[in-house]
Amino acid sequence: MADADAPLPSPPPAWRSVAAALVRSPRARAAAVVTAAIDLTLALVWLLFASLGLRRIGRAACGEGCAVVAAADGISRATAASLVQGPAPNDLIAPEDQPVLCVLMLGLLAFLAFVLLTLVGFLLKAFSPVKGSHMERSGSVIMDVGVLSLVVLNCFIVLPALALFAWKRMFMIWQHI
Repeated sequence: MADADAPLPSPPPAWRSVAAALVRSPRARAAAVVTAAIDLTLALVWLLFASLGLRRIGRAACGEGCAVVAAADGISRATAASLVQGPAPNDLIAPEDQPVLCVLMLGLLAFLAFVLLTLVGFLLKAFSPVKGSHMERSGSVIMDVGVLSLVVLNCFIVLPALALFAWKRMFMIWQHI
């Protein structure tokens, strides 16, 4: 009866099984490279949107010649130059991926709403009768709110949902290797 009460040995940590799979299989190494490429691409896209938001905030707070704006410009140029677009997968959508894709679709609908808000702000600013009028300032504020909302939406809703979707897919691939 003492054997039945003994605790079960704990399974090896997940990183050990991944490391063992990398050593054993070339397919596992290829999957690791693909996973790293996907994670790097998502990180670069997040960094691009974050730098665009930082640029917008820095320009509103300090003006165009500010060091924050220059740094954000450098970051956005470097990340935009680093991004490479690959072919889209043609897989069918698994049922367990439906909630994540619903978040992505809602994020894209919100993205469209904020683009329209930014367009309204641009039109108010462009068609204001006098430079410095209330209409022009209102248009400028609406544009800033729209652009910053787009950045926040992408950084904290759309891209994390996309990363979760990619992580789940890669986890399923890792289980079959």
